[in-house]
Amino acid sequence: MQNNTPHLLHLYDTEPLFAPNETLKSFFSIKSAPYHTDSLNSEDFVALVLETDTFDKHHFEACNMLRSMGKKPVMILLCNGEKGEYLRSLALSFHTVAFPLLTKESESDALCTMILPMLREHLDAIRYTDALKLRSRRSGMVESLNVVAHQWRQPINLISMEAINLSIQSTLEESVPSASIQKSAKIISDQSQRMAEILKSVLNMGKIHRGKEPFSINAMMERIKLFFADQLQRDRIEYRTIGLEEDKFLHGYATDLEEVLVNLIANAKDAFKTIALDYPKTITVEAYNTDTEVLFAIKDNAGGVPEAIREKIFEPHFSTKGQGEGFGIGLHIARLIITQEFKGSLRLTVSENETVFTITLPRNDTSQLKFIYS
Repeated sequence: MQNNTPHLLHLYDTEPLFAPNETLKSFFSIKSAPYHTDSLNSEDFVALVLETDTFDKHHFEACNMLRSMGKKPVMILLCNGEKGEYLRSLALSFHTVAFPLLTKESESDALCTMILPMLREHLDAIRYTDALKLRSRRSGMVESLNVVAHQWRQPINLISMEAINLSIQSTLEESVPSASIQKSAKIISDQSQRMAEILKSVLNMGKIHRGKEPFSINAMMERIKLFFADQLQRDRIEYRTIGLEEDKFLHGYATDLEEVLVNLIANAKDAFKTIALDYPKTITVEAYNTDTEVLFAIKDNAGGVPEAIREKIFEPHFSTKGQGEGFGIGLHIARLIITQEFKGSLRLTVSENETVFTITLPRNDTSQLKFIYS
């Protein structure tokens, strides 16, 4: 797709009355042409509007060929004399809707208004799938190596210092006291264990695991806290975690929810780099629940999001960072994960100095997200 604008293809073998309105044109690059199978084969498009007197076997076979080419556009059929068996067969492979032929061009605006939500939902699904593929290719990304390197630095320094301390004692004294040896051994053992936990946490976050499974909310929050601990300490940012008083287990894609939270916390951390503060820097991650919902609030006091970009930050391709910077998935994909995977919502609220991103997940949507109580 050129210029990141998705294409909608409009083909007709009867008098064309479908006329895209300005709203539809703002989302799609639209091409209209007389119906020909070559157009289906050569064009790259996410939606097809086909105007025809009768949707018959010839149309079905031409459209169905798209599947073998790896294309899965939304099919919008405007026809009167359709063959029901062909429509049903087409609907097995594609998202398909059929409307009667328009009788006058003035009816087109209402049709555009009707199909736009469906087309936008399809477009979001495509972008989300593309993001998952990109994330899969980055599963061993350099970012994870940087996190390990930064968080290992302190324990490695402590281990090195204790080794030097033992070496000096052995040089100055004929026999090193057992208490000193035990103290140093404990420090080395504790720091080695900490390094192992850091590595395990980073590797678990990098996993692309597409199976739904039960996972603890509080345990997930502790993993994320460990993930950021040394980074935030180095940047002198106080990190507060407020878990559930009584832990709950979610059933879903744990790595997806973790990735959204990590992205929001990383954005909060980066926000402090752009301003000078005369008060302590804090990031707070809180989980709480109601009878119908579980919520996560990610708060920072880095001065808030500028009003000029508040409406834009969830748009595709929008970023306040330079190319190659950032953790990767972006707020648009973060919102898609929450809305598509968990049927929830992600919203932004800003006060004078505080930014709050709130994730809301429904507790009554048992087909998508189940709560298991211990």
